[in-house]
Amino acid sequence: AARKQEPFDHDAHMHASRERHLKSMETSGVHYERGVWAYGDYKHNIDANSPHDCARACETDEGCLHWNFHVVHHRCDLKGQSSGHNSDVPDWISGNSRRYMPARPSAASAA
Repeated sequence: AARKQEPFDHDAHMHASRERHLKSMETSGVHYERGVWAYGDYKHNIDANSPHDCARACETDEGCLHWNFHVVHHRCDLKGQSSGHNSDVPDWISGNSRRYMPARPSAASAA
């Protein structure tokens, strides 16, 4: 009797891909986190097959402050000044270039 093939589980594949890519970044020395930088679009679909390649592309491009890597489609987007990070997006890994300096609260807002 032929065995019935289980349907492909896209969510399971995405989660496994994310965890594999996150694990690969652990010893990279590069800033990375789950989620995506919103806004600040700079360059799309950069040639990168891994989050390492995506981070390297950002680091070598003076206009790049953040990078986003899609864990299933291996899409790399570079970001300039961005106004927010969303860590709830499960199918992206993102990071900051070394030149990124987070905005400091102004003295007026701290008072």
